Order: sequence, then C-alpha cells, then structure tokens
Amino acid sequence: MDDYNFPQVTQLAIPFFVGAILIELWLVRTGRAKGSFETRDTLTSLMMGTGNVVAGLLLGVVSYWALLWLWQFRFFNLGLSISVFVAAFLLDDLRYYAYHRIAHRVRWVWAEHVNHHSSQHYNLSTALRQSWTGLFTFTFILQAPLVLLGFHPAVIAFVFGFNLVWQFWIHTETIGKMWGWFEFIFNTPSHHRVHHATNPRYLDANYAGTLIIWDRMFGTLVSLDTAPDERYGVPGEVDTYPQRFDRAVRQPLIDVRHLLRTRHDSLVAVHDTSSS
Repeated sequence: MDDYNFPQVTQLAIPFFVGAILIELWLVRTGRAKGSFETRDTLTSLMMGTGNVVAGLLLGVVSYWALLWLWQFRFFNLGLSISVFVAAFLLDDLRYYAYHRIAHRVRWVWAEHVNHHSSQHYNLSTALRQSWTGLFTFTFILQAPLVLLGFHPAVIAFVFGFNLVWQFWIHTETIGKMWGWFEFIFNTPSHHRVHHATNPRYLDANYAGTLIIWDRMFGTLVSLDTAPDERYGVPGEVDTYPQRFDRAVRQPLIDVRHLLRTRHDSLVAVHDTSSS
C-alpha cells in the first residue's frame, strides 16, 4: 500500500505561531493596535493547544489509518502532481466548510467544537484553543470521498496543514478589513470575527476555512458592520469568564452527557434559549 511522508506543516509553523502571538501581545499592550488579552484566558488557550497536539499524536493516527485502509477501494490514483495538490486543497477546504457548518448545527459535534468558541477575547492565542476529542465525532469520514476519488490520505493531511495555518492568523482584531478583492475571495480577520461573535445578527455565519467563497455560494456569509460591537464567547453554554482551564477541558464531557436528551439544534436556538 502506498504511503508518503510529507512535512508536518503545522509543526513547522509553531515558531511563527509563537512569534506572532508575542508581537500581537506587544502591539495591544502598548496601545499600537486594537485587541485584548487576559492572562488566564491566554494560558488556557495555550494549554488547550498543547493538549490538542498531544491528543493528535495519540489519536490522530486512528483516523489516518482508517482513511489509509479506505485507499485500497479508490476509483482512481491521481498521483502527486502540483495540480493534484491544488485540487486537494480546494476540495478539502470545501470539506472543512461542511464540517464546520455541521459542528455548529449538530449537538454531538458542537460538543467537540464548543471549546474553540469559549473565550471572551479574540486574539491569536484563541486560534490555539482546540478540542482534544475530535476523533470521537467521526467527522473524518467527510474526507472519505476525497480518498475514493484518488487523493492519497497523506496528500489530504498535508494540504489541510496549510488550511490550519491560514486559520491561525485570522484570529485577531489587530487587522481590520482588508482589500476588497481579498475579502471577496478569502477568509479574513473581519469575516472570522463575525463567526466568533455572539451578537444575534452574526450567529450561524462564515464557516469558511481559507476561502470565503463557500459561504457566498451557500448563503452563510455575513459581513462585519462598519461600527463593530462584537461580543465573543458562547452565551448560556460555557462560564467563560474568568477562564478556568479545568472548566474549559471538562465542557465537552458535560455537553456529551446532555446531548442524548437534547435534540440537535443550531447555535441560534442555543442563544435564543439562553436569552429568554
């Protein structure tokens, strides 16, 4: 069975992650840029990011092996040309859009994803606030069609690393709206601020990973108002301030405990219920 070893993009990007967070922190603390940091909140994000890396090392191999097993049933073998990598990136970015939309509308998957939205701050450290339990949602099966079409699992994993790096830098208030053509095509800080905001007009919007064109195509795009008043966090779901590491880690288990008696619903309904 074919297997390939490509660079681990996200691991190579760790120095960039650390350096960018430190620069943003300095810009915000010196009043040179918009944004907010809170020490406990940032430490929580960093610890959750570390836990995500450990969980990925221990459990990520399971989903990869499952896709590698599926590879034997592929209809084609598209190889390793540049065009294949580009096509894999585009299709996997669409796959991520589908996953992300599901994560906000299906309670089982929301229980895994909610931690990422649990901060009341929106800065680069928030991007590291990732789940430890993604394997148990079984959403990796969304990559199965790509494998059957002939994209090797190693290729899919490789290109998704670039998607994750892109999603890191858009978690900031330091960068405002960008060039019109760029905002039209790509997911940007302003688009993703809408996604993280809990204001009612912003809920259930902007699920894109790298390309915002998916939201444009499927009717889930919401633009940031010219007079921003975003509030971040998850109303009614997580006691998000002060951020306590143990509470953030336990939240998925709490949600899983309740999901069997709670019907699947969107974040809009969660917000409406918590506000009533």
